[in-house]
Amino acid sequence: MDITTTAAPAKTFVPTTTILYRIAGGLLIAGPILTFAGMLTAPEQTADTTEAYVESLARDSDLTQISALFLHYSNMTMALGLIVAPLLVRGVRGRLLTLAGMLAAVLTMLNISGAVKDDWWRMVIGQTVPLDVAVRISDTVDAQTLLSPWRDTGMIGFLGLLLLYIGLARSGVLGWWAPAVYGVALVGMFTVPVSLTVAYGLVFTALFAPLAVLGLRAVNRTRRPAGA
Repeated sequence: MDITTTAAPAKTFVPTTTILYRIAGGLLIAGPILTFAGMLTAPEQTADTTEAYVESLARDSDLTQISALFLHYSNMTMALGLIVAPLLVRGVRGRLLTLAGMLAAVLTMLNISGAVKDDWWRMVIGQTVPLDVAVRISDTVDAQTLLSPWRDTGMIGFLGLLLLYIGLARSGVLGWWAPAVYGVALVGMFTVPVSLTVAYGLVFTALFAPLAVLGLRAVNRTRRPAGA
């Protein structure tokens, strides 16, 4: 009697690194989109002053809170997604720059995500006390000595993103267009008036736009044959 055995279908195994690349890639793609949404929904600010800032936040509670949430989660998603950046580098060229830039950028993004809470308390004081008093409170808080080490990490983040883009360009993961776009956007941040909400939002988002391309690179890496 012949006994015919049917082999059970092999289970498809998805490596942990593949899952990591896909999740991190998705977060990096989502981050700049959330950033632009946060900038686009930010209440219009007439000038780059404390008074104009507090007044804009107090003017529309809904927009202020929606914008703050978008910006909070944009920083969180990009910070988490960036952990994949050094893993995309093959060889030693650009590896140290990418790693150093990633660490500096992640530190700043996680730090800034908490600083977004500023929008809520400035909004409330702008609505509950006279504007001149609200401005005085805001400036007094900003002037606190030990607040500076926390807030000044923003400069570390700007440098970190630049190092990251240069490292990724040197390694061939991104083109040299990435640090070039970043440089132009950084100049634009200091030249485009904040009163031009859409234009300023585009300029600010351009700082992080290369991360979306990096996210696509991470996702595409999972579609290549093993060892590619």
